[in-house]
Amino acid sequence: MIDRERLEELRQEIGEEDFSEVAEMFLDEMADTMATLCTATGPSGPNVFHGLRGSALNLGFTDFAAACTDAEKRAIAGQSVDVAYLDRLYRDSVKAFESDLSADAA
Repeated sequence: MIDRERLEELRQEIGEEDFSEVAEMFLDEMADTMATLCTATGPSGPNVFHGLRGSALNLGFTDFAAACTDAEKRAIAGQSVDVAYLDRLYRDSVKAFESDLSADAA
């Protein structure tokens, strides 16, 4: 669910001291987007899922990123997207990621 090698790459790229701040920024962006998706009354465009995928990949959320790729393709094809599934997968990914933030804050 979480690519910890990617997280280590991110730590190396931005530095250990900025990791938590950058991770929180990505988490906030994804949380805002997911909240908007969950309350939307109509279909969302592929750009929404593309953006989510980018943030997910930066934090190593591999399963969520794959689901966003599928959602983007479905949106391009005019098909429905299971937003409830995406939301569950996002929340599960955040829970799995919490230990990485906690370890960084310690």
